[in-house]
Amino acid sequence: MQVAQDLVSAFDPASTDALEGRIADLYERRGRELWGLARRLGASDEQAADVVQEAHLRLWHELHRGAAIADIDAWTFRVAYRLVMDQHRLGRRVQGIVTRLTSLRQEPPTAIAVDDEMSLWPYVDRLPARERTTLYLHYRADLTFEQVGHVMGVAPGTARTYASRGVERLRGMFADQGEVAR
Repeated sequence: MQVAQDLVSAFDPASTDALEGRIADLYERRGRELWGLARRLGASDEQAADVVQEAHLRLWHELHRGAAIADIDAWTFRVAYRLVMDQHRLGRRVQGIVTRLTSLRQEPPTAIAVDDEMSLWPYVDRLPARERTTLYLHYRADLTFEQVGHVMGVAPGTARTYASRGVERLRGMFADQGEVAR
């Protein structure tokens, strides 16, 4: 009981408010991209929302205990990436995850759906996981290849290679469609 009281009395509410402000700011700036990353990696809407909350909670915890995080954006994306990967490892035993993942490998639509703008993301979603993740992190979340490499646990050059391969596959997809349309 005394230990808990000592922790409460040593707790500085002013620094907590500043910390919560930093986390709220990060959530406003990057919450949508974190959610999108989780969705692109195969999480459901609810799982993606949980990943975003868990990543921010872990960030708050690390900062609250005084950890020095050099690049908060890359750190948070890496945590989100790992959380989703952990969910997949556990979910492999469940039939629903297999059905959902195989549905991502369907044939491409015969024409691009055009609303106000063309979207390449349905095509990106059909790429292998590493290429898909790299393209999303670099082009959608606007992370550098150094940050992407940190998030995925690979060298920046490897992240560039994944992106290059993904772009080449996309070009191939569109080239194949052009020949079909002729």
